[in-house]
Amino acid sequence: MVGKKRRYSPAKSASSLKQKTLADQGQPRKQAGSDFISTGIVNSRGASKAAGKRGRLLLVIVAFLLVLCSARLFDLQVVQAPALADEARQARTVSAEIVSKRGDIVDRKGTVLATSIEVYNVSVNQMLVKNYVHHEIFSPDGKIVTDKTKLRDPRNRKKVVGTGAAEAARQLAPILDMNPAVLGGKMVGNRGFVYLAKNVSAQNWRKIRKLKIDGIDGELRYQRQYPNGATASSILGFTDFEQVGQAGIEATQNKQLAGVPGKRVAEISPSGQVIPGGADVLKAATPGKTVRLTIDADLQNTAESLVNKQVADFGAAWGTAIVQRVGTGQILALADSGNEPPEQVRKRTSGTTGSRAVQYTYEPGSSGKLVTFATALEQKKITPLTPVNSPDKITITGQSFRDSHSHSTKRLTASGVLAESSNTGTVQIGQMVTDQQRYQMMKSLGLGQKTGIEMPGESAGIIGSPKSWDARQRMTTMFGQGMACTPLQISALISTIANHGVYVAPRMISEYEDSQGIPEKAKVPAAAQKLDQNAAATLVRMMESVTSDEGTAKKAQIPGYRSAGKTGTSEIISGGGGSRGVVASFIGLAPAENPEIAVSVIIYQPKSGIYGGVVAGPVFSQVAAQALTLLDVPPSSTKPQLYPIEAH
Repeated sequence: MVGKKRRYSPAKSASSLKQKTLADQGQPRKQAGSDFISTGIVNSRGASKAAGKRGRLLLVIVAFLLVLCSARLFDLQVVQAPALADEARQARTVSAEIVSKRGDIVDRKGTVLATSIEVYNVSVNQMLVKNYVHHEIFSPDGKIVTDKTKLRDPRNRKKVVGTGAAEAARQLAPILDMNPAVLGGKMVGNRGFVYLAKNVSAQNWRKIRKLKIDGIDGELRYQRQYPNGATASSILGFTDFEQVGQAGIEATQNKQLAGVPGKRVAEISPSGQVIPGGADVLKAATPGKTVRLTIDADLQNTAESLVNKQVADFGAAWGTAIVQRVGTGQILALADSGNEPPEQVRKRTSGTTGSRAVQYTYEPGSSGKLVTFATALEQKKITPLTPVNSPDKITITGQSFRDSHSHSTKRLTASGVLAESSNTGTVQIGQMVTDQQRYQMMKSLGLGQKTGIEMPGESAGIIGSPKSWDARQRMTTMFGQGMACTPLQISALISTIANHGVYVAPRMISEYEDSQGIPEKAKVPAAAQKLDQNAAATLVRMMESVTSDEGTAKKAQIPGYRSAGKTGTSEIISGGGGSRGVVASFIGLAPAENPEIAVSVIIYQPKSGIYGGVVAGPVFSQVAAQALTLLDVPPSSTKPQLYPIEAH
């Protein structure tokens, strides 16, 4: 209607306004309630789908992880199981060497010269000893029951008297001769193995084992002992603390003596105990072989005593005596002066640790004249009766030589020249043969070369060759100077002459015996004819004059036996050419009619007395007498048929 005013309605305006507003927002004009219900349904379906996807993804991941774990588990339990088990077994498996007992060294009669005794290195497992509980059974009167027959008395009471390392130390200290506090300190800690004491005697180890202390163990070892003290010390040598030979027979025969160590392989727990039912394999050790020497301990002791006495009586530096069995090369005695027990020799930092008879050299002096005479006899240049004019001084090819004492010119037989040990007569006989012939005889009789004796450090000596000799040396070698030999080489020389000219190298080992008592003979040196047997026999008869009442070695006579030999006195020349004294020696054989032994005695640098017959001869006589008795050699039944000393 025109001109009519419209009325304002609040309700309607509000509704219109709302619809307008919704229209302005681009939303359909629906009832408010219907619109809200439709929107909720849509959101619920979307969330459900997302949750399903996440669940399936999680399930896939879990399944993958399960498959991965199963594969790893299969790999560990099936594929790698043997290797891992083996690795674990190796980690808990330990191996321990079982030492072998070193073989004995015995003399020809079986007398023990070196042996090994059981000793123990005592150790503790600190993790086990802390759990040790010491119980004792006490009687009603409060005393510990020691009588086994009374242990079951119902009135007795079992009580704890101590625990742990402190109690273990209290019990062990008196046996080990240690301070309990110091011993207890070694037992405290978390180590599975600690040494408490070494080289404990087997007797004390039995006492320790009887205590049954948890964690206390004993490691078997062997300690070398030499029951005869210093006797034959230079022959035997010694071992180090690991029982390895360092000198003498101990060193050269170490492989035979040492044996073969055993082995124990076992599985142990972290605490150090053997796991019951675990691997425990034992390979026993093989003991070393017994080495039987040709030495006679009684004769060796006598020879050493006599040499020591002579060295002391004459103020000498040292001396040796060798007894060799003729025909076999067996050394019955090889004595060095000043021997000390092997345990003391081991501690020394200076001085010889071997045998001077094998390692030292000296100029043999007149003993070396035997080479000149042997050569001349073999070359048939002389006979025992060949006359020789021997003045007290002689000059040949510009070189002058003297005898040991002044005398008028003597007309001697060749045998007389040897008996009186004339230098002037000897060089005249030496001129009858060539230098090469004498040199070859030196080599044939073993001079200037090693004998091969079973001893370390043997010297070859020095004799040179004719090409190296100057005008004087070619003459001095005729009477044993200007050359160097070992006492053992000179022993081999006299043994060869005694053995009808057959050389047999000296030897000291007769056999080896294994732990089952089965013997094995040692190799015997090859024998060889080195000197014409007739020449050798003639030379022996000539040497009998040396020990006769008219010879230079009357003191080398052996009561009841015929003897033969040669004295020796040589000058010791210093580096500056001056004299430092002499070497007095005597080498000989007995019985002269059928030699069984050869004996060499060397006294080095005596301060009183210089002649071999006086200084060394008496030792020869006494040592040879005992050796002949030892071998049951009957006394001589015939008198010597001596060649004349003076020529007519």
